[in-house]
Amino acid sequence: MRLLVLGGTVFLGRHVVAEALARGDRVTVFTRGVHPVPSAVESLIGDRAGDLSALGRGEWDAVIDTSGYEAAHVARGAELLADRVGHYVFVSSCNAYPSWPAEPVDEDSPVWESDEDDYGPQKAAGERAIEAAMPGRTATVRAGLICGPHDNVFRLPWWVRRIAAGGRVPAPGDPEQFVQLVDARDLAAFMLALAEQRVPGAFNGTAPARTTTMRDALEAAVAATGSDAELVWIPDERLAAAQVEPWTELPLWIPAAEFPGTWEIGTERARAAGLRCRPVADTVADVWEWLRAGGESELDEWRSEHRPPPMPPERERELLQAP
Repeated sequence: MRLLVLGGTVFLGRHVVAEALARGDRVTVFTRGVHPVPSAVESLIGDRAGDLSALGRGEWDAVIDTSGYEAAHVARGAELLADRVGHYVFVSSCNAYPSWPAEPVDEDSPVWESDEDDYGPQKAAGERAIEAAMPGRTATVRAGLICGPHDNVFRLPWWVRRIAAGGRVPAPGDPEQFVQLVDARDLAAFMLALAEQRVPGAFNGTAPARTTTMRDALEAAVAATGSDAELVWIPDERLAAAQVEPWTELPLWIPAAEFPGTWEIGTERARAAGLRCRPVADTVADVWEWLRAGGESELDEWRSEHRPPPMPPERERELLQAP
């Protein structure tokens, strides 16, 4: 397959490129030229917010768009490529659903209809723009929380790094709270299959609901790192009383009573189309190997504003000692 990847050098796109090369695909990437690409890849340099001239020629069987955040930029690229690409796979987000995470969603739930300048509405508007340019030749993958090696947003690696340090670890909420974490490599393989088979439609790209708990994820980190970490589970009510910032101070934690839909994303259509997710313990072990090999040092400032900082020791002690 002749594959064009928009993005493809940092996290999810990096895994798409690696998987495509492993399959024997001919891969072209369109990037700003900030990060290196494998020597086997054809590199086109430009900026989807500006200069698209490098995309003005060439034909591909499919494109996988991992870097479309603003609908106007997505629309420009889709219109330019429409007559020279067979199928378009767009990485959207579960934020495209206005009711999520306050409510559970599935793949038939309504998406934002406005084009207001916010992440979720822009993703939904990008979906519409691609379908308008290439009707019937698009697949939308509304991603959940993506994990794995090279994770530049660093939510699961945050936990693996902290647990590797050992000692008493503030563990958030109910240990039996279900979570949905999808390995970037599994998502990459799924999107490549959609592209090759030219499967249209919208799919929720995350792990099945109610299969993995927070305990599973954090205890996997204890096992993988071999540390002496002791997980001290702190109920939502105590975390709220201590004014812990959800998702930031303790990544992956969000008050279940306030956002009951967070980890209740329906994936029936994606699973029917072939999405398969490895056990979270395998992902955790590979994240640990990546960290041990110095993976954190490869991260630059790209999207660093979303990266949760380490929790200061004094803040940990405060949480652990709270009544």
